Amino acid sequence: MASKCKDPLETSVLNANNLKHDFSCSVCKEDDLNVEAKHFCGDCLEFYCDKCLTFHAKIHRRHAVLGRKDVDKWVEQGDALVSCDLHPSKVLELLCEDHAELCCHICVSLNHRLCRDINLISDVTKGIHKMANFKQLLVNVTKVTAKLNQTKDAIKKNQNLLNTSGKSMLTRIKDLRKTLNQLLDDQEKRTMEQMDRVLADLDGSLQKDIDHCDRLHDQLHVLLDSALSQDKDSKSGSYIGYRKCQDKMAEANELLQALSMKPEATITFQPDTRPQQLLSDLKALGIIQVYLDPQFEQSSRQIKQSSDILKVFKVKEKNTFAVNIKADKILCDIIGMIELSGGEIVLVDSKHCRAKVLDSNYKVTCHCDIPKFPQDICLISDHQVAVAVDGYPSAKHEVHFLTVSAGTITTTRKFKVNHLCSSIRHHGGQLYIGSLAALYLHTTTGKLLKKVYEDTSGKVTVNNFDLSTDGSKIYILASSHNKVVTIDTKGNILATLMDPDFDWPLSVHVSECGHVFVSSQASNTVVQVDQEGKKKLATLVRKGDGINIPQAVLYCTRTGRLIVGGQQNNILVMELQ
Repeated sequence: MASKCKDPLETSVLNANNLKHDFSCSVCKEDDLNVEAKHFCGDCLEFYCDKCLTFHAKIHRRHAVLGRKDVDKWVEQGDALVSCDLHPSKVLELLCEDHAELCCHICVSLNHRLCRDINLISDVTKGIHKMANFKQLLVNVTKVTAKLNQTKDAIKKNQNLLNTSGKSMLTRIKDLRKTLNQLLDDQEKRTMEQMDRVLADLDGSLQKDIDHCDRLHDQLHVLLDSALSQDKDSKSGSYIGYRKCQDKMAEANELLQALSMKPEATITFQPDTRPQQLLSDLKALGIIQVYLDPQFEQSSRQIKQSSDILKVFKVKEKNTFAVNIKADKILCDIIGMIELSGGEIVLVDSKHCRAKVLDSNYKVTCHCDIPKFPQDICLISDHQVAVAVDGYPSAKHEVHFLTVSAGTITTTRKFKVNHLCSSIRHHGGQLYIGSLAALYLHTTTGKLLKKVYEDTSGKVTVNNFDLSTDGSKIYILASSHNKVVTIDTKGNILATLMDPDFDWPLSVHVSECGHVFVSSQASNTVVQVDQEGKKKLATLVRKGDGINIPQAVLYCTRTGRLIVGGQQNNILVMELQ
């Protein structure tokens, strides 16, 4: 009959194995023994008990071994592999399977008290050297480190290219500054030359009058002296002198009369404020554009997350500018705006069927008539725009191309489409045209390529739209449902956004940097939306802010200004920060 009592030696061994040590002998662990370490070898990075140290000393006599009195230096001397990251003085001895984390005893007590599956590392490491994954560790690590080195080299190459590009850009910026300085120097020189010519002409005229006065003055004195010096018997000489003095005095009086009527010459300088205004309107001499390499896709996402795209705007200052002209008989109806490369603004006035060009001071410089009725406008090139024209309910569905050049704007060509033409955008050399309930893709010559998107759930589900800067997303205003729908170029819905400030959304604009702005007609609001189309970031315009029925919005990156047009003769221009 077997005894129920355990052997005392066996019990002692079991109790020893259940003890928890700060450092256990590395050699004994391999024999499944839990023996406290009394020594640490900094060269081997192993812990040893007294017994195992004897064998170690015979093999590695020159290794530096630390005893228990230097236990604080054990981890510092290179045992980072087994030390806890959160508690460096403690050794990793446990594995939390619930979190797949290596832990020390403090980690378990603080962060893993409720975890159910916690094991000693010594229990899970049995046969580690025979595991296939462990045998492949060197190969796998080598592959990963090789890829890291390859990626690092590519990033360094890109970094060097950026540095080179930065130096090149700096040179171009300085050259531009030199050019501007030279232009200003030339203007200054011409202005001073003009001033010198004017001064010389005025000075010559004044000097001529001075010389005339001096000449008459001297002539009178000579004649007077001659008349008075005649002998009393020479009556004829005295008479002749008298008459000549009288004639010369008459001439002098005529001169004095003429000079008294002649206004005093003055000269002033009236500076041309346009260059100063233009420079003050600019935030920089140009735009620094970033082109990201596809191989750094992850870095690209991180850069975008930390870039200006996340900026939430606030209104710093606002002003209004008149955009009506003498020929306008009724209230303006601004339904679309774009900015040319030179900074001019081209807007479409639907009620007057006109396209108007504004300068940097928002003054109308030229205009042209458009057939009934213009619906929207988009930028084609530096000096060309396209206007969507639709006479619905009539059958006129057209796109008109206008060119701005030499202070004029003229229609150069047009084409017809077989659907409503209510909104228009240009991207990648192609035209996207909206028809209130669908979105179509055309070539710039008018050929229909495909129907991108359609929503028949309401009368106006594609009232207006715009594309993200990379063309991967399209923000669509479903006015009938008071929401913004974001789709990809295949027509798949990526996001929908509804908000109380979206009451009949009518215009959406994406800036050069990717900021999204939405204006709503009924709520009299302009809202900034995140680039995913999932969240409202800020409401920039509300009712009473100086715009009636906002239905066109444009953000000018160069000036940092948001321009809003509506059913009134003024546009609202806001400085954002």
